[in-house]
Amino acid sequence: MYPARCPLCDRVLKMGQSQTCPECLERLQYPQGNLCCRCGKPIVETEMFCKNCEEREYTYISGRAATIYNGVMQESVARFKYSGRQEYGAFYGKLLWRREGDWIRKIQPDLLVPVPLHPARYRKRGYNQAQILAEQLAGYVDVPVADGLLVRKKKTQPQKDLSWRERMQNLQHAFQMDVGVRRLYAYAKCAIIIDDIYTTGSTVEACSRVLGEAGFDRIYFLSLCIGKDS
Repeated sequence: MYPARCPLCDRVLKMGQSQTCPECLERLQYPQGNLCCRCGKPIVETEMFCKNCEEREYTYISGRAATIYNGVMQESVARFKYSGRQEYGAFYGKLLWRREGDWIRKIQPDLLVPVPLHPARYRKRGYNQAQILAEQLAGYVDVPVADGLLVRKKKTQPQKDLSWRERMQNLQHAFQMDVGVRRLYAYAKCAIIIDDIYTTGSTVEACSRVLGEAGFDRIYFLSLCIGKDS
């Protein structure tokens, strides 16, 4: 009734075919070579930080991403978020684990914390893509997903065309800690924030500040995709 589709091109897969088209896998690009010590973006060999991390202060320690946000991932993630392709999450979770499993084991996080959606956006979409990523990844790392720990109280405008300053103003007071959920995870001091795309880090930073105020002293992020250094 509902045949499996390749999460990268959305074509129907043949019976017995693997999770993706082999030729689509070859179109993926990965962060490799010299990476920014803070966010994990590929940078020139002579640098330690990308332009964004060189110019700004962040409260999280560092982060990683599974893939570069190139054309194939732009189309794939768009379908995942806006066209109901929740089933892509199984492939994404496996990809996150395969690419960054060693890094996660080294950190030994207490929690995976998905970036929340505003309730109005959640009702319209029907799911939170970051939550799906976190839940799929949790099946490999055996770390609890603290869904509901962060709450999005402010319906922000799209970040795509905003500057860093405008993004941070847009996200001011956007996130809040759910005190009741925090009590359930009172032991937790180390968290990995999970999101689909990392560009300037403004969303992750806004979440990190709330976590820091709630007593987390080691905060990292992991995203499915990351942009290239500008």
